[in-house]
Amino acid sequence: MKRGIVGFLAVAVVSLGLAAGLHAQAKKDAATGLDRLEGTVLSIDKTKSEIKIRQRGSTSQEWTIAYTPTTAFTYRNEKGTLDNVKENLRVICLGKFGTEKTKMTAERIDVRTDK
Repeated sequence: MKRGIVGFLAVAVVSLGLAAGLHAQAKKDAATGLDRLEGTVLSIDKTKSEIKIRQRGSTSQEWTIAYTPTTAFTYRNEKGTLDNVKENLRVICLGKFGTEKTKMTAERIDVRTDK
């Protein structure tokens, strides 16, 4: 009996993890074909080259956005930099998910001033 419950819980945890990954990958940008996440900046870690965001909409899902030296930044539809990214600002991130389904490597990060 205990073995059955443990097995069921293991399947449930894996299913939830896959569902979160599929939810993230379900949003594709029509113009570029890249994965798209929109949210509010929670924190910026320049030593890890990562930005944490809370997804926009009805979910409170948090995501890690990795940026690289080739990541393009825009601020209000103009050329921008990482310095334009601030906590509590809204961002639109376009990139690809790797093996970690809660982490996207961004090709482009658009900073907006509205929340």
